[in-house]
Parts: sequence; structure tokens; C-alpha cells
Amino acid sequence: MKLKSLGLALLLASMSLVGHAAEQVKEHLLIQVSEDSIEQLNSALNAAKFVQAQYGAPNVEVEIVVFGPGVQTLKYYAPKPIPERVKQEKYNGIRIVVCDYSMRAAKLRPSDMLRDVSYVPSGVVEIMEKQKLGWSYVRP
Repeated sequence: MKLKSLGLALLLASMSLVGHAAEQVKEHLLIQVSEDSIEQLNSALNAAKFVQAQYGAPNVEVEIVVFGPGVQTLKYYAPKPIPERVKQEKYNGIRIVVCDYSMRAAKLRPSDMLRDVSYVPSGVVEIMEKQKLGWSYVRP
């Protein structure tokens, strides 16, 4: 009887390990854009796409945090091709968040910004909180 119980316990334990091996680890990437620079924004978008290509888009969660002077790069009249690219990358699963505090400091409202961005109260706090959760942090 003890042998059967031990065998059953080992079988259940091995099935549990197989289940964990089958689950894919989801990577988390956080990219900072804090300069009024289309080049920096493009670098962030390129880095995000490269990471998605390496891991497979479903296996990586990407967030670009835009704050400080960087909020200027995402105004509704941003130069082409930025509006189209931001829309496409949102569709591809890249989340672009804008710091509300930085927008208010620059006297900008959500109506001044591209439609395909989201908002967080503070870009710096967003980065801090995501790093506490184990997100990888990059500043291009």
C-alpha cells in the first residue's frame, strides 16, 4: 500500500513538473522615452519590435513609458510616420503610456495627444513599480 501511495505521489509530482515545463515564461520589457526626440522614440519602437521578433510577440509584454520632454513626440500633429507607427505598434501589442504629470507641466491635454496612447499618473513611478515586479528596463 505504501508503495502504491509513493508511486502515485511521484506520478503526480512528475505531471506537475511537465505542466510547468510546458508553460512559456513571459518576458516583460519596459522602455523609457524622456527626450523630445523622434529618433529616441523610433529607437524605442525598434527595440520593442526586435524583442518581439526574438521572443515571439505573444511571449513578451512591452511597454514604452514616455515622460518629461518626451511627451512632445506624441502630440496629435507628430511628424509622419509617427502617428501611423504608434497605431501599428499598439495593434502589435506594444503599449505606449504617457505621463499625465509631464503633460500637465507642458500644458497638454489628452486631446492634444495621439489617440493610440494610454496614460499613467507618473512615468517615473510607472517605471519604479514595473521594476519592482521584475520588468527589464531599457533606455535607448
